Amino acid sequence: MRFVMVTTLLFVSFLSFAQDFSSDTIILRIEKISAKKKKATAYNLATESAWKNGNFNDALEYSTRGLKIAKKNKFKSIESKLHNNRGIAYDYLSDYPSALKHYFAGLSIQEKLKDPKTKGDILGNIGLIYMYQEINDKSIEYHKKALKIRRSINDLHGVSASLNNLAIVYNRQGKVQKAIDNYLACIEIDSEANDTMGLGDNYNNIALAYIQLKNYDVALDYLNKALEIRISVDNKLGQSITYSNIGEVYFKQDNYTEARKYYMLSLNIAKDINDRESLRHVYFWLSRNEEEANNADSALAYYRLHIIYQDSLINAENTREQTELELNYQFNKEKEVARLKQEEKDRQYNIILIAVSSGLILILLFSILFFRKWKQTQAQQLIIKEKNKIVQHKNDEIMASISYAKRIQKAILPSTSALKESFSSNFVLYLPKDIVSGDFYWMDEADSIQFLAVADCTGHGVPGAMMSVVCHNALNRSVHEFGKKSPAEILNKTRELVIGEMSQQEDSVADGMDISLCAFDRNSNTFNWAGANNPLWMYRKESKTLEEIKADKQPIGNHHNPTPFSEHTVDLKQGDRIYLFSDGYQDQFGGPKLKKMMRKGFKGAILDSTGLSVEQQRDFLLNAFLAWKEDQEQVDDVCVIGIEINS
Repeated sequence: MRFVMVTTLLFVSFLSFAQDFSSDTIILRIEKISAKKKKATAYNLATESAWKNGNFNDALEYSTRGLKIAKKNKFKSIESKLHNNRGIAYDYLSDYPSALKHYFAGLSIQEKLKDPKTKGDILGNIGLIYMYQEINDKSIEYHKKALKIRRSINDLHGVSASLNNLAIVYNRQGKVQKAIDNYLACIEIDSEANDTMGLGDNYNNIALAYIQLKNYDVALDYLNKALEIRISVDNKLGQSITYSNIGEVYFKQDNYTEARKYYMLSLNIAKDINDRESLRHVYFWLSRNEEEANNADSALAYYRLHIIYQDSLINAENTREQTELELNYQFNKEKEVARLKQEEKDRQYNIILIAVSSGLILILLFSILFFRKWKQTQAQQLIIKEKNKIVQHKNDEIMASISYAKRIQKAILPSTSALKESFSSNFVLYLPKDIVSGDFYWMDEADSIQFLAVADCTGHGVPGAMMSVVCHNALNRSVHEFGKKSPAEILNKTRELVIGEMSQQEDSVADGMDISLCAFDRNSNTFNWAGANNPLWMYRKESKTLEEIKADKQPIGNHHNPTPFSEHTVDLKQGDRIYLFSDGYQDQFGGPKLKKMMRKGFKGAILDSTGLSVEQQRDFLLNAFLAWKEDQEQVDDVCVIGIEINS
């Protein structure tokens, strides 16, 4: 994804000159310019040159100085462009609320000017911010506004940028062919315009669409074209992104050696330019690659580095809501400050009139009292403002970390399509109490044996989610590293691995998980099950009864009297259903007496809905849960999986 800002040919020499000097030297030279308008223009060009060369803090310094001059002298056109360039610098620093503040400030000025080129650029940049926050409807709205303006002034470079960014959103929405059509139009436009940078972006992005279509040969062809261009123009960030995308192609083809090679090329460049988003992204995919290549130690090391970098970035569901609230606050605040200032002026005027009528002595007295009060108010407001900034910053960091943790946790869960392919009639009811969850469901296959489990790790929220990653990894290792095939053996080995992982520090951790794990052997057509604290429920279609196999009363973790887990072989017939679940559903408080639902209520909900299809049964159980909970707080994570036996 790219920003599109076109500088007129008149200033190319300045931008080239600015790359060769330190920020202090540039400031000294600009300050020697006597004409205020030329000085403000020079700071705007220096700001643009700085962010284009990756010097984002210098860009903020230049734009601060330029805005001070432009505002004081009412150079509205220059002020608008400075806001836009300052917003781009904040964008690259992943400070999206600050970026949006300056974009909208610039856009507000443009509403009164006749500069469609700059207005189109700002609208496109606003669309990019919403794209990063995955607010797709708003992103499309602003990109279409930008596209309309750019077409009206025949800004081919801008038209290509808007089509490209719309294609990114379409690709995210699953409208892959529509995205490809846009990219092809961009390639045609940028080829005619000899826009080398634009072609590099287009080739890289259209490759992502072909990756989604699993047409890896075409994707590699476009990525190699993008890489050749980005190397020729020394676009370091672009090179890092393209190398990472090539690595992803080889990863999806199970060629982990080649994938590792390109991920490392991407990583080295990302380190050189200190791009946090690229470092977070590459460490995550290196972790995935090493995990699939059965290099557990490397996978864990890369994952920990990924966690370190992801904590400093903002993205995901609650962060999106927070950004929108913060955005409304930033711009409404300016209007409120203006209103308060006007009210303050009116109050001062009334006080002066009264003071004049009361004599010079009263004027002096009231003026002194008012000034002291005003100073106290200003000091208090400054303290409150600074404290609010600290609280907001910490909150942003926490929400960013939790939101990225949610994306990581979502990535380890089986996809809907994978579940459908293995079990044609199934449902999943997954309701985390917080943004991230201590509950998770796991599916794997080895030697024609299909494994499925629902696990409940100690705690919920962030501690539970971290524990779920440890337990998920232990289940994978038990099957693929240690070759365990029966549910009981898998649970025994998983317990051993979890205890070992939690005992590496001096202060051992007593946490673990409860789990219900089953195995379908496709060759022998048998069904085996084992459980740690969580039972298995089976609905018999013939007798219309709900049977239960009790779990071993011990967790996956430390226990005062650990014993080997028991294994049960179950005879299932066509139309029977099995249910795997955590304890969150039945432990929910609610109902007319505000008591727990208990197993009796949970079983009743299942029996009342067995006449429905499994998909309809999920909706029934969800509605029953919400009706029971009503306005009460959800007490725990909820995870229920139902499978109907079809053969």
